[in-house]
Parts: sequence; structure tokens; C-alpha cells
Amino acid sequence: MFYIKKTKSTGRYEVNLFGLKMKFRIGNGHIDPCKFENLLYELADPRTLANIKLPKVLNAWDSLYAITSSNKSVARCGDGEFKLIMGENISFQKYDPILAQRLANILKNQNDNILVGITDIFGFCPTDYFRRVMVQCRDTLYKYLDFSKTYIDTNVTRQLWSNNYEQGLDYFKKMKTIWDNKNVVLVEGAGSRVGIGNDLLDNVSSVKRIVCPIKDAFSKYDEILQVCLKQPKDTLFLMALGPTATVLAEDLTNAGYRALDMGHFDTIYETFLRKSDKIVHIEGKIVFNKERNKNYLTPCKDPNYYEQIIADLQ
Repeated sequence: MFYIKKTKSTGRYEVNLFGLKMKFRIGNGHIDPCKFENLLYELADPRTLANIKLPKVLNAWDSLYAITSSNKSVARCGDGEFKLIMGENISFQKYDPILAQRLANILKNQNDNILVGITDIFGFCPTDYFRRVMVQCRDTLYKYLDFSKTYIDTNVTRQLWSNNYEQGLDYFKKMKTIWDNKNVVLVEGAGSRVGIGNDLLDNVSSVKRIVCPIKDAFSKYDEILQVCLKQPKDTLFLMALGPTATVLAEDLTNAGYRALDMGHFDTIYETFLRKSDKIVHIEGKIVFNKERNKNYLTPCKDPNYYEQIIADLQ
């Protein structure tokens, strides 16, 4: 299926190329429909693709198996980390040149004990937003990516299963084996409250929490790292702390720990339990960027939460 049409209200053109929709503006130039009709076939020709490089990224299931079948740590670089590498602020973390360089270096990390995740948008992009990210970031990221390396998918912890509940249940059961009977330390932003109000961590041996700033957590990085380094070596670190968690995973691994940058895994699990096809507000937790304001924080109703806190670094 192919069509191209112009939207009168915005002046933008919309192209549908075999289900791939693109919207764009053009100047006064002439559009030749033949170019678009033949584009897919030209792109499929090996001569066209001969000089195109794409990083190797495992799909979500294979990424999960890579994590569960090893004792390796996980450091994830998604679109937010890509933007920080480019020198931009993101909604919950100001640009910091040290952070940006650390993130860039992690993309080419050669430590066999770390699985590095990237968002699989270097070829097919599911949205116009990700297309803009890649147009902006590709040249810079290609300076750091290792094309001989196999990356895991950052979205291993962000899979929505509303359309296949049984498969989703299997997915989360598999994920929960990672921390089965482990002594877990959660490194999380204030309001994340991972595992509170659900059974995500019911199979751990113990839970401790290091509560970090809700925004700009990297400003407290040295303090966060020092508290982590005081924990026993059998500790499994689970982290939900944005780009700070990415860097922390590398440092803790180098110090002899297993540390998993798990991002939104609690939010996604809550979404799964609600059988929703999109992330929703969760009472008592900070989910959306607009909620990352301490005025949105309410006292946690579970007294165990406060007993688990070993450091509050807000």
C-alpha cells in the first residue's frame, strides 16, 4: 500500500509506504511519486545497503535470556542517554560533561561481565520521535558503537503484554528468576518505590533501598556510589535511576558486584497487572516526567518501605 497526501491545516505531507507512515515538510520542490513507489525496492537491493552499518541488537526475549542465563550486569543506553551524549538536557537529568562521556564510553565497553543495552531504532524506527533522535544522534553514536559486539535491547524491561497476558506472565516469571533468593539492594529515585504494592520482589531473600534524588541524580553520584560500595559482595543491585544507573552499573561491576540497570521494570509490571496497553498513573509512585516534583510525593502506605531504606540521599 502506498499513498502520499498533503494536510491542508499544517502543510505537511504524509507518506504511507507499505504501512510505514512518514510525515514531512518540503520547500517549493516537486515531489515525484515514482521515487517513493520504488524506494522500498531500492532500499532492499544489496548494492544500496552495502555501506550501511547497523549494530547487532538482541530482541527482548533473547535479551532476557542473556540476562537470566548469566551472572552479568546490565547497563542500558536509550534515547535519553543518547541525548545526553549529544550535550542536551533531558527532563529529569541536566547535561553533565562527565556523565555524557561516561555514557559514550559504556557503548564501547569491553568488560565481558557487562551486557550493554541500546534501543533498537538504528534501522526500523517505530515513531517519528525516534526518527528525529536517530537523525540527530547517529553520526555521534557511530563513533562509539562497537559493530562487532552484540547488544541487548534496552526495552527488555519495557515490554507491554496487554494483548497476550499468558505470554506476559511467562516473561515476568522469567525476569523474577534473576533475583530469586538474592539479597537485593534497590537504588531508586524517590517515588519509584519498586516492588511496593505488587509481588515483583516477593521471591527475594532480603530488600534494602538507597533512595536518590527524583531529578538530577548524577549530582549525588559520588555519595550514591560510596553507599553501594559498603554493601556485602553477595548483594544484587537493582537500579531504577535513569542515566545514573547506567554509569553505576559499570562502576559496581568493576568493583566485583552484579548490578542491573532495570529502568522502568516496576512501572511496566504495574501496567501488565492492569492489563493496559499503555503506561498509567500508579497511586503512591512517580511514573511520568510531569510527576517528578516532590510536591507529587505522598507518604508511602507500606511501613516496610521505610524499614528497608538504608540511605536517603535526596
